[in-house]
Amino acid sequence: MEKESYHTHTTISDGKLSPRELIEFAIKKGFKTLAITDHYSRPPKVDASGWSSGFYTESHYLQLKKLKKEYKDKICILIGAEFEWYSSKKGWLFAEVDKRDYDIKIISVHQIPVNGKYYPINYSEETFDEVLDLLGGDIKKLVVIYYNALREAINSKKFDIVGHFDVIKSLNGNSKYFSEKAGWYREEVIRTLNVLGESGMKMEIHLQGFLRACKEQWPSKWIIEEARKRGIRFVVGTDAHGRFDLDYNCEEIEKIIGENV
Repeated sequence: MEKESYHTHTTISDGKLSPRELIEFAIKKGFKTLAITDHYSRPPKVDASGWSSGFYTESHYLQLKKLKKEYKDKICILIGAEFEWYSSKKGWLFAEVDKRDYDIKIISVHQIPVNGKYYPINYSEETFDEVLDLLGGDIKKLVVIYYNALREAINSKKFDIVGHFDVIKSLNGNSKYFSEKAGWYREEVIRTLNVLGESGMKMEIHLQGFLRACKEQWPSKWIIEEARKRGIRFVVGTDAHGRFDLDYNCEEIEKIIGENV
């Protein structure tokens, strides 16, 4: 299996390396394919905690096009973007997605709407607990809001890859908030997998979960097995934001994915 990552970030959004620095480092580490998928800006007039409105400009996109051409004989560079799903701004989002010719379009749900504001669900226990309190401590309701948003995003048919499918478990180390064996949780996951399987989109096997409280990849192994049953294809996404995590645990992910890429 060739060394590749379909999910990385640079200084175009919240990464620590410039696009050129990331490309040079990927070549040094033996990568054959590198997708640069910086976070896209949030929509105007959206109250979203901790999300920049200055990410990913037209000049950034043109910069990536030049670098792709410059390095074409050394590494396959894919120009992408990681879009955030804002259900209240679908018209704006779809127009932005169609505005440029991307090689890869990732859709992710990092934030969920509660009382008119979007709150991050994988940032810290403090913010997660704040959202949970706003929902009256109902963890099932919080999780259902997340998977509903993910299904809605998949059904839009505007994207190629689902980013960190079960990122909702990020802070759920030792089942602190919910059990993945609970019937209601598995039902939400299976419903979402069914939608994903019908969409033709790919599922990202994401490495950053090893660095979070959940201490394993996104998605969980049982979800990967259920995805296989539905013919869902996989890609490796390191979600690298610097040198340290570009190939973190790549060998383990290759074992998990096997030949089903």
